[in-house]
Amino acid sequence: MSLFDPIDSDHQSFLFVESVVFPQVLALPTHEYVPEGELYTFCFSNGYGALVVRLSGRTMADAFELCMLDCTQQPPQPTFDTTVAASILSNLSHEAVARLLVQAEHLPPHPTLIRAQTSLLDEVF
Repeated sequence: MSLFDPIDSDHQSFLFVESVVFPQVLALPTHEYVPEGELYTFCFSNGYGALVVRLSGRTMADAFELCMLDCTQQPPQPTFDTTVAASILSNLSHEAVARLLVQAEHLPPHPTLIRAQTSLLDEVF
């Protein structure tokens, strides 16, 4: 039985989808369904983020793509200036994505955040 079956249904469901969670990551993602699969958008307190796509019809061993984001801009924009990923990474496993997300979450603060904090410290209130 799945969530898509009516409560009084006695049909056996053949749709079983593993849920994707990243318990190692403190930030909670936004989650959307897109025609290609599922889209998870993370924004971390350091000004960076990650866009993770789980492609439908693929196993957990190679179903993921990851792109780093600059979350100091709205909407967040792709960035390739990090040590985590200098390009869009494809054919990733769930474990590989989890490791990359932890690395992204622990990056030093984005230069834009550092400049903003410096400007605030120079202000006279």
